[in-house]
Amino acid sequence: MLCGGGVKTYIFKVKLKYDKRVWRKVEILGSQTLDDLHMAIQEAFNFDGDPTHLYFFFMSGKAWDRDSPKYCHPEADGPPATRVRIKSLNLRPKQKFLYLFDYGDQWKFEVEFLKEGIPEKAAYPRIIDSRGRAPEQYPEYEE
Repeated sequence: MLCGGGVKTYIFKVKLKYDKRVWRKVEILGSQTLDDLHMAIQEAFNFDGDPTHLYFFFMSGKAWDRDSPKYCHPEADGPPATRVRIKSLNLRPKQKFLYLFDYGDQWKFEVEFLKEGIPEKAAYPRIIDSRGRAPEQYPEYEE
């Protein structure tokens, strides 16, 4: 999505839960959805974006926490991430939440809201910084 003025961007640092040295910074428009953030994370970590893999955003930072908001893949059981605009989350800088992708492999990412930004004439969401090599989504295991 291309953008001009009038809308804020939101900048997130997304880290692998099991190796926080591997991270990506993603910038997204406030008018975009958590589903757009999901797709940006998929791209940032070179995952295949397979639409059959379910995902959840747990706003407490804890998987399967029943007492805080959570948003999910449109075909999962819960409030769909496709209907939740980033700006509606009322995020505070340094606020962290959990992105869990693929219930089988359980890829866990810590998503930290860093700050708001001013959009440029660019396509959003976009990856603005990275560190470390992305893991293989489907590593080959020896039998």
